[in-house]
Amino acid sequence: MAINFKSDNIQKFKHLSDAIKTNLKADGSSIKETETHSAYIANLPEGITKDTVEDISKYNSKFVTAAHIAVGELSSEIMKKDKSVETVEAEIGYFGKNDSLSITVNREKTYQNYLAKDGDPKEVVKHLVMNTTATIHSAKGSSLKSVKESMSEEFQGMFKK
Repeated sequence: MAINFKSDNIQKFKHLSDAIKTNLKADGSSIKETETHSAYIANLPEGITKDTVEDISKYNSKFVTAAHIAVGELSSEIMKKDKSVETVEAEIGYFGKNDSLSITVNREKTYQNYLAKDGDPKEVVKHLVMNTTATIHSAKGSSLKSVKESMSEEFQGMFKK
């Protein structure tokens, strides 16, 4: 018995979702691609090649690394100039029009050293610690939130008597 959600906001993605499903395999309670990245590569828009995607992916990886260096250097300058600054927040546009990297830089953080042997310090202090969040927004007109809500409502309805 195949499940096909019917909501209008889902139907505009149905052709692509069906194509993606052909590259997925259900095994018990897990779903995996038949071959890594096959669902993505097999369904690229016309004119966009696997090589183009790989080039962009390499650039994105370099960009993220370089962004951390830039933020690290600027944060170091800020913290060196003002010893009271413990945290610096940075936000950099990334990938899509509304996507961003949010980088929080802490002057220092203390971590438990669970691998400490007798006589070794039980805590380790690291300096210029960065935590990063990549925020990816849906393309305009493809509200992921509304699609998730529609699927949830339809799924719940399948169990009503």
